[in-house]
Amino acid sequence: MNSFYRSKSAKSQHPWIESIAFDPLPQKEVLLGVLDRVQSECRQRIRQGGKPVTVVFDLDSTIFDVKPRTLRILKEFALGSKARALSEDIAEWCLSLQSHDLLYTLEESARANQVPGSEEVVRSFMKEAFQFWRTRFFSHAYLTMDQPAPGAVDFANRVVDLGATAIYLTGRDWPGMGRGTQSMLEFHGFPVDARASKLLMKPNAGLDDADFKDEALRELRVDGNAVALFDNEPANFHVFEKNFPEAWLIFYHSNCSTKEARTVKRVYRVDSFLL
Repeated sequence: MNSFYRSKSAKSQHPWIESIAFDPLPQKEVLLGVLDRVQSECRQRIRQGGKPVTVVFDLDSTIFDVKPRTLRILKEFALGSKARALSEDIAEWCLSLQSHDLLYTLEESARANQVPGSEEVVRSFMKEAFQFWRTRFFSHAYLTMDQPAPGAVDFANRVVDLGATAIYLTGRDWPGMGRGTQSMLEFHGFPVDARASKLLMKPNAGLDDADFKDEALRELRVDGNAVALFDNEPANFHVFEKNFPEAWLIFYHSNCSTKEARTVKRVYRVDSFLL
């Protein structure tokens, strides 16, 4: 039996994904390997001292499935008068979608799910839908729609139970999404105790995600020993490799942007956190 958990959700494609020679270690062995490394490094720290052991988790499309958030916003738009005026057919198409149908952008989702209508009408509809989505997606109000990735809560707690610190390193910004992010981590049962976890968010929404994570990782390197880093964005992995070359870099294959990404020497791939 294949040890990978194959999600039914649509997954983004990216040239980086096609070009990278992922380590062939099966998902279960990758996750158990991370836990083994955490345990070993924590025991060594008890004997010899040293920096705190950490595991770094991205949030959106890694430990949280954000497709339900996008779907809720898209359906709200589809029920409005502006959407109906643009195209009744596309509005009904939006209402027929399920969260697992969605890809990274609305345009990708439209192409993948055979949106009805001419190219011009689809483009006009999606332009308005995107504006509606953008003002809502990056806010506290809709974070309640996010769902933990399969196995993520249990895995993060196992990391902490073994003695490591869970670092939530996200491109979300603190002013717009901090309060809601903290609440949802706690609500879903992720470790949030300040002694065993740390939430790192952008101070403002305008910062580039990779640049922010690069700076945050440089600071983490001073007083922490990251043994593994999980993220869904190919563009972030060269930053991880630069800052923690000995850590396990683990690509969570869900949805991702089309940002250009550099190759890295060794990277694992998982589809969930299920052992």
